[in-house]
Amino acid sequence: MNKVSLASLVVVLLFGSVVVTSCALFGKKETVVTISQVPAPVRASIEKITAGSKIKSIEKIERSGNVTYEVEYVKDGKEMDAYFTEDGTQVKGAL
Repeated sequence: MNKVSLASLVVVLLFGSVVVTSCALFGKKETVVTISQVPAPVRASIEKITAGSKIKSIEKIERSGNVTYEVEYVKDGKEMDAYFTEDGTQVKGAL
């Protein structure tokens, strides 16, 4: 491996560590989950909102003791996001 490639690799690894650390420092944790891993009220709300759509991903976002679920899905060819609290209530963004 030449010196330029090695230096580039080191920069990428350091930058990645900074990003992960900064998320941890701000008390935010994001975990990719499946529909079967979310609480029943959240699952029911997701299924209602995304009916007839393709779910791309679901993330569990934990911040300052609050949990929000973010769902990314495609409906009628348009990419959309929806957020839900643990009781299945839809909210405008991550809490």
